Amino acid sequence: MQITQYINKKALQVAVSSFLLGTIILALYLISESPSFLIAGVFYVLITLVLNAIMFIELLIHAIIMHQYYRENLITIFCFLVNIPIALGYFYLVMSSPF
Repeated sequence: MQITQYINKKALQVAVSSFLLGTIILALYLISESPSFLIAGVFYVLITLVLNAIMFIELLIHAIIMHQYYRENLITIFCFLVNIPIALGYFYLVMSSPF
């Protein structure tokens, strides 16, 4: 399926970049065991929480207005929301880490 709506492309870029950057910060923390990466991760999560919440609201509004593209909108929203359980898994991994 090809994404044709600009906001959906933008949302997928935000979701992928959030995932990649969060994964890099987690990997650096687990490899180095440095508390500075833990602090950076906390700030990163807070910033991305706000940005992703704004993007999610934009996606919902777009899905309502442009309902003729409902399939593309729903797929984008689903892909966007996949980051939530991933972030929770990362949080669990850090909290249960013996470091």
